[in-house]
Amino acid sequence: MRKTSLLLSSLLFCSLFVTDAHAGSPQGAVAPVPPQVLVPINSKDKQGNTIEKSMAYVKTLQVKNGKLVVSLDYIQWFFGEAAVKAYRQDHPLEKEDYPMPYYIRNNSPKIRTFEVSPKASFTLQTNSTKDDNFHWNESVNTDTFKKFVLSKGIPYQLPFHIEVTNGVITKITEQYVP
Repeated sequence: MRKTSLLLSSLLFCSLFVTDAHAGSPQGAVAPVPPQVLVPINSKDKQGNTIEKSMAYVKTLQVKNGKLVVSLDYIQWFFGEAAVKAYRQDHPLEKEDYPMPYYIRNNSPKIRTFEVSPKASFTLQTNSTKDDNFHWNESVNTDTFKKFVLSKGIPYQLPFHIEVTNGVITKITEQYVP
């Protein structure tokens, strides 16, 4: 009973938090939720470009020779039932139910470093404004993105969706975490 109560309390808290956050959003938009499982994938577009999509923590952010360079620690994101299953795989001796609606697996110490395209797009979810409201899917420029990441402190466990085209980052989107 305690396990079920803990799980329901956690989900209720998350739903209340998300509802409150949306109520303050002038756009009335909803925070993006990733699919049940998100792991790095590679593909090719119609022009033959290599596209890599992944989720990662930003480990370093610096300017080298006038170019923004980011070091990333790739993660795997699990949501809903997939989160419970992944948690059980990683913690087989744990007796308590997993109370969160998401689970982040970070089992590789490998750090990858990429240059960021000058034309890259940046989207933030929790870049609060002077009114302390979040603005979901807020497109920002490179300087605002750098200030946002640096204000959180590096390294910070804030997941981002990363898109890399031919070895250069072309898109970075913050993942909202309740």
